[in-house]
Amino acid sequence: MPCALLGDRASGKTTFLGLLYSAQVKYGTGVQDDFRFHAPIASLNVMSAVYEGMKDGRFPSATLKEEITEISFIFGYLRRIVGKLPYYIRQQNWARPFSTLRFSAYDVSGEDIEEFIETGIASRPLIQQLLKSVVVVVLVDCSKMTTDIDTPVYKKMLRYDSTVAKLLVAFQTYKKQEYERLKDSGVHPEPPIIYPAFVLAKFDTLRDDVLARLGLHRGFPEGKRERREYAEALLRVFVPQTLSQIRGGKVGGVSMDKSEYFLSWVRTETHEGMDPVGQSRIVRTGFRPEGGGEPDFAYDEYVQFIEHFRDIAHKIPDEVLEGERFQAQALVRSA
Repeated sequence: MPCALLGDRASGKTTFLGLLYSAQVKYGTGVQDDFRFHAPIASLNVMSAVYEGMKDGRFPSATLKEEITEISFIFGYLRRIVGKLPYYIRQQNWARPFSTLRFSAYDVSGEDIEEFIETGIASRPLIQQLLKSVVVVVLVDCSKMTTDIDTPVYKKMLRYDSTVAKLLVAFQTYKKQEYERLKDSGVHPEPPIIYPAFVLAKFDTLRDDVLARLGLHRGFPEGKRERREYAEALLRVFVPQTLSQIRGGKVGGVSMDKSEYFLSWVRTETHEGMDPVGQSRIVRTGFRPEGGGEPDFAYDEYVQFIEHFRDIAHKIPDEVLEGERFQAQALVRSA
């Protein structure tokens, strides 16, 4: 099932992917073998290079970012099966014990997407794939959150907000059209649902004056309801259009599931009494017998991010397979 990971230029998307890869490597090698991760070789090479650079204390280089056209990866979650299947059944190709979600990362400020928003025409396969996404993850760069509304940084955040909001409308329009097309073909698919999530990227760069203006304390709360209230207090100011679209419930027959909120940060070296010179370096955990030299980052948040999609992955595949079957039947009838 296609899932979109959206991020503005320089929003920390490549860093997010590198940290997510690090979390997947650690989490996927745990005691319980109920989570798998897979990526095409090109995407794996890029994420591995980013991850190795972070283990050396380096953020992704601009040269590496320029080489990225699309990053994709797959989450796999073990399905719980009641009873024990015989060995010969478990070995069959049609026995698929894992539910999967396929993520693709996109720069929402790209020219192709801007052209699509203006014309409504998805001229490239990449845009068509984007529109089929059922899970939409929006990265919001906390370093661009400022109380000075006249700065270029603040205005860039507003443009990003407008672009993502329009994309969400495009998602809903596309899914509504596909739903109506299937119904006109004589089938009765389930009404479409979009599953949104926000990632507050570079959360450690959030400024004290911004928090004070909004009446928020430093540090993300732990309770689920408190997390949502805290995150939405920020998003209501800096990405109001996007938040409004995601909290809009059912629009045009397409439902928006309740959004979840996650953090992303990686600790960087600081210099007392002086500003750092050159590019920031990543703090790494100390070397220990059980492992070390890893970037110091919000690992627990990434685990929550991975686990959030488990139930969604188990719910979506049957709906999608039914939709694909309906489309195949419609093509046969029209032949």
